[in-house]
Amino acid sequence: MITNPFSALNFRYILLFILVSIETIFSAACSSSESPADTSAGPSSVSGTVFEAPLENDAGENPLGITFGDFNGDNKTDIVVISPRKQNGLTTTEDGTLTIFQHNSSSTSRFPFSSSTITPTTAEWRQSVVSADFTGDNNTDLVVTLTDQDKIKLLRNDGSAAFTDNGSVTVGDVPLNLISGDWNSDNQTDIAVVNRDNSSVSILQNSSGVFSVSQTLSVSEHPIQLAGGDWDGDNDTDLAVLSRDSTLVQIWLNSGSGSFSAQTTTYTVGSSPIDMISGDWNCDSKQDLAVSNFGDNTLSLLYGRGTGEFDSPITINSGRGPGTMATADFNNDGKMDFVVGHRFIVSTSGVSLLTGDFSLTLSDNTSSTGYETPVSFAAGLAKDGSSPAELAISDVDNDSKLDVLITLPISKKLALLSGKQYSGSLSCP
Repeated sequence: MITNPFSALNFRYILLFILVSIETIFSAACSSSESPADTSAGPSSVSGTVFEAPLENDAGENPLGITFGDFNGDNKTDIVVISPRKQNGLTTTEDGTLTIFQHNSSSTSRFPFSSSTITPTTAEWRQSVVSADFTGDNNTDLVVTLTDQDKIKLLRNDGSAAFTDNGSVTVGDVPLNLISGDWNSDNQTDIAVVNRDNSSVSILQNSSGVFSVSQTLSVSEHPIQLAGGDWDGDNDTDLAVLSRDSTLVQIWLNSGSGSFSAQTTTYTVGSSPIDMISGDWNCDSKQDLAVSNFGDNTLSLLYGRGTGEFDSPITINSGRGPGTMATADFNNDGKMDFVVGHRFIVSTSGVSLLTGDFSLTLSDNTSSTGYETPVSFAAGLAKDGSSPAELAISDVDNDSKLDVLITLPISKKLALLSGKQYSGSLSCP
């Protein structure tokens, strides 16, 4: 079983990745407020305790987003990794290549998948991707953003993992992050997309694979992430929007017909927030939120009350440069734990390298925050460390141990960290 967390990337996070050449970055590449933490301490090199050493697989020119589904109809979960852009020296060009890893049932390896690539006829900047049966033919399709064209596009699957362009729809300015859900309870999977540069969210309703914008939400300046959940307990999917500049989370409640209205209460999180995910962290059947705060090395946990409101955020330490997040109950204590990807700059001998690692933060009832100090692990095989883009928790090899998948843009790899210690749960009991 594999889950796909609603985890995507801050736009400046992407820009930093695509401006890197041979893992060396220059201070002029971005402003100081957008740079990762600068340190002389290298990333974690720990492996072989909680997780096996990373197993890396080629995954395109600039692997970022991960999505999952049975793309070839064999009742096995496959993986798709998207490469938005590719590096040409210190510049980038559109890419849009999809690397599809199809589950090979005859394989007994730690990573039982065979890979192939799907290249667009014309290169496209596909920043975000989601998967679902959008057309109602029982095949898992894909929707991608065309970020520089201000559009979203449906890639229709014929059932054999062959995808064709099924048309595009214009949304807002610089669409970054997609999520899917049935907004109007018609048993068809709809789309919402956050548009960074005109501070909006486009709500798109689906009619047998034909999308149309039904509502445009005006949100706080420079929104970067969306998360869905039933915040008010009325059995429909509401939205949360994370805005970078205001460091705010805004809540939008669904009327049940796919029309969203803003709650007056907003929630302030930490400095330079990057990622936001939803789930039930304390397993009380009320949906919560978590935000990674890159600027102050923390996570903000917002516990839902089930009324559309949340408690004031609780701050926990995360380690240097937190970005993408995913959750599971690793230690089977009935509370969700966090896996967090980290990126930071290590400066030695006048050379600055973009690097990183990832950490596991376990719940702890004796702690005032409810969580232990995070423990970091190597995310890839590179001697100087690897900077994660997106990660997901799964049991890839069906050994009942929780594994972690991580995209590594600089290394051009999808890394598998096979679990050794924890045979936990992907969701609350």
